[in-house]
Amino acid sequence: MDDVIQRAALYPVTDVMTSCPLSVHPETPVPEILDLFSRPNLHQVLVIGDDEKVYGVITTRDIIAAVTPGAGSLKGHQIAGLDRLLKSTASAARDLVSDEPLSISMTATLLDALKAMEHSFSPSLIVVDKNNRAVGCVNLAGILSFLTHHDH
Repeated sequence: MDDVIQRAALYPVTDVMTSCPLSVHPETPVPEILDLFSRPNLHQVLVIGDDEKVYGVITTRDIIAAVTPGAGSLKGHQIAGLDRLLKSTASAARDLVSDEPLSISMTATLLDALKAMEHSFSPSLIVVDKNNRAVGCVNLAGILSFLTHHDH
């Protein structure tokens, strides 16, 4: 395992970066976003502003929160319940985005990406340039495949 970790520190995320999923404008209406999420295997949609910067990301979790406003009202889940309620009244993409897009610099290493994934409990990250513009995406499966199949 130490060998894998050492190799992860040697390669930039751009070596395993793929194209990002679909993107929408912050003003895209919620019904259009719901239609996008009706596609099989779509787990996130980037929200990109006019300046091409990443405004946020909408995940399947955000969609679930939007369509099930009463499901998070269990004791001890007040924040989740509030998030669901707020997202259930969303009219556009800007209202559905997760608080902080999970991104990583295109100069980061695979090890940096793995640490960011561990910290955020997310199996995927948006790769951004120095101006916070999305240039690609990286996911756990891609990193593991690269590290286990790449010549040592």
